[in-house]
Amino acid sequence: MVLSSQSGCIPFALKGKNNGDQDDIKQVVLNLDSPRDLPEKQAKKESSPPDLPLESEKTGVEDIVEKFSGEDRNIIKEQTEIIMEKTRTDVLIEKSKVNYNAVIKIIANMYDEIFSKNPEFGYKRKDIFADYDSYLQAILLKHCVIKDKFTKDAMAFIENVADYGKLIEGTDFNLFADCAKEMREVVSEKVEERLKEIPVCFKLAGAVDVSRGLGVMKAMLDSTVKIAFNLKYTDENADLKDNSDVLNSLKAIYVFAKSNGIDLK
Repeated sequence: MVLSSQSGCIPFALKGKNNGDQDDIKQVVLNLDSPRDLPEKQAKKESSPPDLPLESEKTGVEDIVEKFSGEDRNIIKEQTEIIMEKTRTDVLIEKSKVNYNAVIKIIANMYDEIFSKNPEFGYKRKDIFADYDSYLQAILLKHCVIKDKFTKDAMAFIENVADYGKLIEGTDFNLFADCAKEMREVVSEKVEERLKEIPVCFKLAGAVDVSRGLGVMKAMLDSTVKIAFNLKYTDENADLKDNSDVLNSLKAIYVFAKSNGIDLK
């Protein structure tokens, strides 16, 4: 089996589990107990004031607080300060890391369970991670190029969302915040060049989907799109109804999927 794309193909036969294993892979273990009926609270008379706790009574909170040592209180204080100091961008980065880690986990599972066992497979695990990172950064930077805005928040988001690779090696994207037009044009060229190539991980996911129909590629794409939307949220004035920038940056992925008969809906 060979997958075709404008940027290349996977030159090996997919080896792994048989189609009969799909049921095991797609197991759904979801058992929700029906909620029990709760007794209705007895209504109080409107003229009766609410009962107040006696001074000698404890609400339970005091017992917990009394168990805190001085060290516990310091830790709580430090964590509170950290939480209170988080910016809008910090929260969006944290949300995006969840989506990012979901993609990395999928890639790792494909590599460990299928492709690493093929002697003809020539990619290393970390290289596939880095390849996805550079592609993700290109998608995010494409948004900045289209809007012609390299804001501090956007650059911080792009710098911190990925862990293994860089679109421009050795570069701290924070340094591109509010950069000159000439620098934005250089970045734009890098972005366009990268977006023309299908990431290795999406080719691998395509191979799995063509052979087993597990929807791996769609799962990776969905998480990637969520990260792109979170970047848009760093700008409080962004037009969230206009998704053309995100779809445009992922055009090569959609063309690749369609040419190989992979449903991304």
